[in-house]
Amino acid sequence: MTQPTPQSVINDETAERANKLKLEANALYAKKQYHEAIEKYTEAIECNPTVPAYFTNRAQCHLHTEEYGAAKDDANAALELDSSFIKAYFRRATAYSFMGMLKEARADYREVTRRVPNDLVARQKYTDCDKLFRRLQFEKAIDSEADRKRVVDSIDPNNFAVPEDYKGPRMPLRKIMVPQSSLKGRPAVNGEEGKKNAADKDKKDAEDEMVEIEEEYVDLDFVEGIADWFRDQKTLPERYMYSILLQAEKLLRALPTLVDVTVPKDTVMTVCGDVHGQYYDVLNIFKLNGFPSRELMYLFNGDFVDRGSFSVEVIMLFLSLKLLYPNEFFLNRGNHESVSMNQLYGFEGEIRSKYPVQAKRMFALFQETFEALPIAHLIQEKIFVVHGGLYSRNTARNSTQPDGDGVVRLSELREMTRFHQPHHNSLMCESLWSDPQTQKGRAPSPRGTAIQYGPDVTKEFCEKNGLKMVIRSHQQMDEGYEIAHDGQMITVFSAPNYCDAASNKGAYIRITPDLDCTYHKFTAVPHPDVKAMAYANVSRFM
Repeated sequence: MTQPTPQSVINDETAERANKLKLEANALYAKKQYHEAIEKYTEAIECNPTVPAYFTNRAQCHLHTEEYGAAKDDANAALELDSSFIKAYFRRATAYSFMGMLKEARADYREVTRRVPNDLVARQKYTDCDKLFRRLQFEKAIDSEADRKRVVDSIDPNNFAVPEDYKGPRMPLRKIMVPQSSLKGRPAVNGEEGKKNAADKDKKDAEDEMVEIEEEYVDLDFVEGIADWFRDQKTLPERYMYSILLQAEKLLRALPTLVDVTVPKDTVMTVCGDVHGQYYDVLNIFKLNGFPSRELMYLFNGDFVDRGSFSVEVIMLFLSLKLLYPNEFFLNRGNHESVSMNQLYGFEGEIRSKYPVQAKRMFALFQETFEALPIAHLIQEKIFVVHGGLYSRNTARNSTQPDGDGVVRLSELREMTRFHQPHHNSLMCESLWSDPQTQKGRAPSPRGTAIQYGPDVTKEFCEKNGLKMVIRSHQQMDEGYEIAHDGQMITVFSAPNYCDAASNKGAYIRITPDLDCTYHKFTAVPHPDVKAMAYANVSRFM
């Protein structure tokens, strides 16, 4: 990245050329061609690196492409040229906000209000940022991850009644046998507490006795019913929300971190990328490609929630499908299945809006469910599917050995403990956050988190692990997908017209048992008049 050089002497001809490039970049920005605009602003900066506005303009493009680390760097470069350049403080504060660095964002907004005390916009942004920072700090203080008790152990759906006026799909009931000790005071069928066998049985034996209870479960009628129910912008009762979440968390927690997937004969696997709460586009995928079934498998590769304003509907449909088809419907964790992202990008706000009474406990249960999601899947032993991408050399277990090659092995992923937030583990963080690049080698990510990696890194990872290719998501693609790194690194993104603003296509990949891959593009469909980012805390800082 070009750095500012205030001492440079720029002649009139060079300055004019740089200004012309800036105007071309401005035109591209107006057309929402942000990557192309970045290239033009970069050319302008190379011609004349003494103009702070060129850096802040490029920073604005980086914000739109979610390269928040690069936006921060550009704002810093502008401030090196002119420490009083107000727009640079704004850009850096926005970048900090989207990176979750609210303390730093607050400091920049405060600086703007100090320098321009009559700027009402800056004062409002500072107030909003300060309020959000204080709330999240308070919640963090009273709910540390180390001390927190699992929410799944404190919720019994039977304590919640289905409202009498509820007209939606009903979960059917089935009888199951469970240990007496698991009931927590819950009555067995017909109110029985289980028969005692012998008078001399001790308390532990009595608690381990199996008793019959009724349990709500998911069947095809219910899943198809909620798909339509959600389409009409209706919500499920709290009882059903908790029943599905608890059952899904239990099922997911029992899975390995890296799940092996076999695609049987006469079956097709469909891999989809980010959907980001775009529920109506998810329904469109099922319309175009077919509804999930035992013969039509699906793997959704993370980032189910946030940004789009129908995230509750997306994740509840997906979890219900996972319960219905545990061996045919698969879910990978994305970087947005985490507390920090959900607090900033809308999912927490959406839960607060749709389930205000139970919001705090329900959000916590969602987080435990997200922590149980697998990190990666391996299709037919040859296609590695992960949300973000590959790894820095130091992440590999053998990187400290004299003859170590610095390549992460799949066995390391299999052994990784995943039941926590991503920042606790570099292997998990890079799995969820990394991106490919065209250049060889590795480089810091412009996102400000994890790395970028080149075709040589991909080739070595595939060779050492016996893979045909890697499928990842995490990045918006104009055509919905991208084939890179000599065909070994595939990006698929399934949120068309991302955030109601990008005009991109979505895509999905159909994979046969023989690993033949076909790529299918689709466009966005209309959705109810609730804009993307409607529930997001960070939207007010853009």
